[in-house]
This record gives sequence, structure tokens and C-alpha cells, in this order.
Amino acid sequence: MVAHVRAWFARKPSHTLLWDTLLWDTLLAAVLTFGLIPLISSTSSSSTPGLLFVSNNYSLLFWSLPTFVPLMLRRYQPEIAAWLFVALTAAHLVFGPSMTYGDFYTLIILYSVLVYGNPKHSLRFIITAFAMGLAAAAVWAVSMNVGPLFKSGSSNAWTAWISWLPTAATMPICPASPGLISEPSVSNCGIKMLRDTGVLALCMEISVLSIIIMALWQRARKATLTAMRERNASIVAREAEETHIAALAERARIARDMHDVVAHTLSTIIVQSDGGRYAGTHDLAVAKHTMSTIRHEAERAQHDMQRLFGVFGTDDDAGYADIDSLFDGHLVVSRRVTGKSRPDRLTSDADAAVFRLVQEALTNTRKHAGEGAKATIDEVWSDDGLAITVSDNGQGAASAADGHAPGYGLMGMHERIESLGGSIHAGPGPNGGFIVAATIPLSPEIAQTDAEPSDALPVTITRLRKLLDSIRSKPLNQGDIGESNWVARFAQWTERHYLLADILITVALIAMFSSATRNELQMMTVSNDPVQPNTVLTMALTIIMLAPLAFRRRFPEGSALVMAILSAVQLLFLPSILTVNMFALVSVHAAALYGREQAWKWVSVALVADSWLAGIKAMSGWNGYDMLIQMLLPLNGESAMSRWLLVLSGLIPGGVVMLFGFACIAMARWSRSRGSNALVLMQREEALKAEQERQKVLAANLERNRIGTAMQAEVLNTLESVITQADDGLAMLNSEPVPDSEQIIAAFTVIGERGRAALAHMRQLLTVLRETGFSDEMHEGAQPDMQLRPAAPLSSQMRQAESTSQTDSSTNMNSGNNQGVHGAALE
Repeated sequence: MVAHVRAWFARKPSHTLLWDTLLWDTLLAAVLTFGLIPLISSTSSSSTPGLLFVSNNYSLLFWSLPTFVPLMLRRYQPEIAAWLFVALTAAHLVFGPSMTYGDFYTLIILYSVLVYGNPKHSLRFIITAFAMGLAAAAVWAVSMNVGPLFKSGSSNAWTAWISWLPTAATMPICPASPGLISEPSVSNCGIKMLRDTGVLALCMEISVLSIIIMALWQRARKATLTAMRERNASIVAREAEETHIAALAERARIARDMHDVVAHTLSTIIVQSDGGRYAGTHDLAVAKHTMSTIRHEAERAQHDMQRLFGVFGTDDDAGYADIDSLFDGHLVVSRRVTGKSRPDRLTSDADAAVFRLVQEALTNTRKHAGEGAKATIDEVWSDDGLAITVSDNGQGAASAADGHAPGYGLMGMHERIESLGGSIHAGPGPNGGFIVAATIPLSPEIAQTDAEPSDALPVTITRLRKLLDSIRSKPLNQGDIGESNWVARFAQWTERHYLLADILITVALIAMFSSATRNELQMMTVSNDPVQPNTVLTMALTIIMLAPLAFRRRFPEGSALVMAILSAVQLLFLPSILTVNMFALVSVHAAALYGREQAWKWVSVALVADSWLAGIKAMSGWNGYDMLIQMLLPLNGESAMSRWLLVLSGLIPGGVVMLFGFACIAMARWSRSRGSNALVLMQREEALKAEQERQKVLAANLERNRIGTAMQAEVLNTLESVITQADDGLAMLNSEPVPDSEQIIAAFTVIGERGRAALAHMRQLLTVLRETGFSDEMHEGAQPDMQLRPAAPLSSQMRQAESTSQTDSSTNMNSGNNQGVHGAALE
């Protein structure tokens, strides 16, 4: 039953809010309100003055109990609670006792409405609070000096029409009690009431102002926490989507690389086999060279495929330096370089992208430009980019006249270059041919780090800057809280610069407690003459003991460890327990809150050790030891048993210190679990982002492994078959007697047919990977069935692609409609 109720609350955020605020505030209101009953009952039964009537204890109880309602609603409905409390206060000031115990809850209600209420209504509540403070001060001054309008009681049962406010203000002495301040020199009662009103108003308004500053500070902090919680929640909500996109991006990358690697190789194998069928019959040397080229290309594609589906293998990818390997002699290529070539300023991705762009452009020239076409590669290097153009003098747009369907090579070019921040244009040239032009940005030039001895000062300055960068506050994204008051801005500043804020607080503590340390270090000599400790040493000791507090949030565990060691050393070698030792609990709290998840374990061990040591120190002092080390070392002739008894007796006072320390750890763990601290939320945000990146990498690896497993039987087997057939062909060409032309033609024909079949199958696979991959935005609105979605098993997608291909082929044969779409693909 409890589990069902908890699950119901988890599904209803609004009810969870109701449970967290209204329930706990109701319990608190019950304790605060009904706890007044015994207090009021124990109060003297004398009458309490009011503005109109004299009240008794029952009247105090009557006016105090209704404060339960605004206290209960202070966070759930803060503005309603505030106005209700204002109404109750105004009513009792006029009609009841001028002062009730519930008036002390004014500060709680004001704090709640400023923190949890609408920020746009803050000004009206601030003005109301100051106005009610002035009104309460005036009523209290009148009630204490003049008394209520209608008095009652055995001794004063008369109506004070004559002696009340207008007349009493001119009397030399106020007719009621002496009031707040008894001053005989005051000329009349009116001045006495004004002075009492001013003193009371000053005290009230200072309290109100303090609460306003605290509330605005907390509201700014609460807004920061809300913004950071929303970011954390959005990271969690996007995790599934990001991993899905990572998998889709990996599919697109695999499709792009497969096209660049395998489709290029298969096209080369087909071209080589077709050429070998004719040229090889007339020249045996040409046949051997062609067969060796086919085998080499198949081996390279096999290696690249294994790299493509490997988890780690992109370091040996081809790059800019390997462009010359694309010139196989079957296509005339000229290369021109303008400017100073700087391939070292190409990133690894840019290096591979340049190679793949040239490879794809030359492959398209071989396939579509026609016989006798020539290609030109122009490189223009500048300070910030590389402009590379691959052009040919082939058929250009006329190449689509044969009705061939476009592939994904140009799409892969665009994706590679644009992902680097570059631009690319591909299309027919104005004078014929085809042009691929791309611009790729270069990485910033790395400054020389070889410093001469004369450059020692700049190197030192650089190292100091790195050191300062490592210790300064981590950047804290607080979001936009929309606050314009100076309190909120200062609160945000202290959160952003928490290290500087902690340093300033530590400096203030050192100034405050240096005198206390000096007094505690006063030692008595044998003649009982006091010895005053050195002022410089006292200040140095105070600084050493409190310095770790300055880094309690930047380096929480390191600060706590240093504080634990310093506390232990001080307890062992100094004659007294210093007051500044209590700040070790602050380091305990900081380490458990800001440190690692399991930091509280070693902090607890250090807490127990130092607390026990403090207890032993206290007990040894009572037994006449100036320093604890004197008791622990066997130098005074006492028995080991007496020393052990003294050590065990330290558990009692040390246990009290332990309780405070474990309370600090519990508070820190509670705040950490609730996410009520900006730095804790920042750590969670960093952890969530790291986990998201890990999940994205995992999703990409899983997708790569899944596709790679299916590809083993599809692509690698094909390439292995081509390699085997090339080996058989080479063995035949090198055999005796020399094979005839029919055998040579048959050997190249088998390889060409195998390559064509593999290339057709490859295009089907590329279509499947692409149309369920990252480039689906080009299908938006046109093919809804191809929108981003979890991919089906690869075998099912291949069967669907094959059936679709067969249906399209039969349709094209019946209709005779086989138009080229080369230009549309270029767009």
C-alpha cells in the first residue's frame, strides 16, 4: 500500500510539492502555535495593555492561536498567508492586546513571502512590512505610556475619556506605566511617546531590513538552483535522444566511409578488369600489372573495412600526404599548389576529409567524365584556410544522359567538409566538365615553446597563470534569474566567485579570533608567573589553523585533510585546545558536501581520531599535563595502565565532539541528496554530461559492431573472393605454358562480374544506411516513412531494399522511364 501511494506521488509533481511543503509546514506551525499555550499559561495573570481594551491571558491565547493558519500556508500559498497575517496583526493591534507572542512570527512570514512568492509583488510586501512596523511601534508606545481607551479591573474600573491620547500627550507625566524608557527630564508625555515610538520602530525596522536582505539573498540562490536543476533534468531527458542520434550519426559515418573506401575500390576493380580484358590479351605484362593492381586495391579496401569497423582505428587513416597514391596512371592528373603548404595545421578529421574529397572527385571523373578526360587539382594555401579545387574537362552535366542513378558520394563530401566548418560546391563547370571546390579552415598556428634562458621571465609568468587558473573558482553557469536588486546581484557574485568569498570570510575569522588564540596560549611557568605569547607567533598560528577554510569549497577533501592534520598536531604539542579548532567541523561538512561521493567515509575516520584526541587532551589537562605528548610518551615514570585509562577516559568528551561532527556529515549528505547546493548541482551537471558522452560513444560502438557483424559476410567476403581470384589469375599468368587470350579474358571477366555484383549490393546497403541515418532532413515532408527512427535489423532492411529494387526495375522496364537525375543530386 505504501509503495502504491509513493508511486502515485511520484507521478504527480504538484502533489509531491503539496506533500513536501504543506505537510511539513503544518507540523511546524502546530509546534510553534500550540507550543505557546503553556508559555501563555505560565505568564503573569495581570492585564495586558492594548489600544482600545485591556486584555488578559485568555485574550493573548485567542489572538495567538490563529497564526497557525498563515504559518501552515507560508510556502504553499505565501501571499495569501502574508495578507492573512497582516490582517490578524492589524486586528489585534486595534482590538486586542498591543503585543502577542505570535508577533515574533512576523519575520518568518515576511521571509517566506519574499522567497516563495511572486518576485513581482515583493515591493508591496516590503512596504507593508515597514508600515506595519511603524504602526506596531506607535501602538506599543501608546499602550505602554497612556494605556488603552477602555480600562477595566478592580482598581481602575473607569472610562479614560479625559486622560486618554489627546489630553495625555500634553501631561507632564504619562498616566500609565513608565513606558519603554524612564526619563524624568522629558517635558511631557507626548515627547515621551514619540521617543519610545522611535526606539521601537528602529529596532523593528532593523529586524525587517535584515530579513528582507536574507530573503532576497536566498531567493537569488533558489533561482540559481532551479536553473541548474532544470539543466540537469534536460540532460537526463535528452540522454535517450542523444544516444539515438549518436547511433544514427555512426550509421551515416559508416555509409560515408564505405562509399569512400569500398565503392571507390570496387569501381577501380571494375575499371581495371574491363581494361585487362582487352589490353591484357595483347600484352602479358599489362595483364600481370593490372591483376596485381586489382589485388592491391582489394587488400587495401579489406584493411580499410577492418579499420572502419574497429573500435579504435582511425590513426592510420589516409590523409593529405597520401593524395599522390590516387594517381594510378589510368587518368591524367595535374596538381598545382599555390602558397606555403601547411598540412600540419590540418586536424586529423580535416586531413582525412581532404583525401576523401580528392578520392571521390577523381573516382567520379573516371566513371562519368568519358574517354580521354583529364583532371586538375588546384590547392591555394592561406593563413587561415585551404581552398582545394578538383576539376576535369569531361562531359559535365551531359554525363547524366545515360540515366545512371546518383550515389551518396557528393552528400558525403558535403557532410565531411561542413562538419569542419568549411564550405563546398560541386557541379558542372561553365565551360564543360565538372568542378568540386571546397574551403577548409586551418587550426590555429601553435606558438613556439622552445624558450631561451633569456625568456625565463615569460615562462615563469605563464606557469604562474596556469597555477592561478587551476586554483580559481570553477565557472558556474547560474542562468538568468531576472533579478535587478543589489542583494541578488551580490548573491550571484559570491556564488560565482566562491573561492574569493571564502578567502574574505577566512580573513575576517583570523582577525576575530587572533586575540582569543593569544589568550588561550597563555602558559604558566613553575613559579606560576604568566607568560604572554608572542603576537606574531599567535597571528601565524591562527592563520595556519584557519587557512584551509579558504579552500574548503575549491579543494574540499584536501582542505579537510590539512585541517585534520593541523588539528592533530595542535592537540599533541600545544598546551591548550584552541577555539579555532571548532572550525574543523566546517571542513568536515564541506568535504562531505563538495567532495567525492564516498569522501564521507575517510572524513568520518579522521573525525573519530581527532575527536578522541581532543577528549584525551581535555582529560590529560585535568590530570596536570600541559601537553598531550607528555602523557603519551613514557617519560614521566607513570605506568602504562594509568596512561591507557586516561586514553579511554577521553571517549566521553570526545564522543560529544563526534556527535557534532557526524551531525555535520549528516547535514551535508542531506543537502547533497536534495541537490540544494549550486556547486553540488554543477558537479552533477558535469557528471551527467560525461555520462551522456560515454553513452553516445557506447551507442556508436554498439551500432558499429552491429553493422560490422552483418558486413563481415557481405563486404569482406566479397573482397576476400576478389583477392583469391586475383591470386589465381596471377598464378595463371605466371604459369607455363603462357595462357591464351580466352583464359585471360575469362579471368578478368569473373573479377569484373564479381565486382559489379558487389557494387550493386553495396549501393543497396548504402541506401539503407543513409535513409535511416543522419541525413534524413533531406526527406522531410517528402518521405515520412524515412524519418529518424530506431533502425531495424540490417538483414530485414536489406531484404526490403532488394524487393524494392526488383519492383522498381520491373516498373522501369514497363514504362521505359529512365531519366537521369544527376542535376537534382547536385542540388
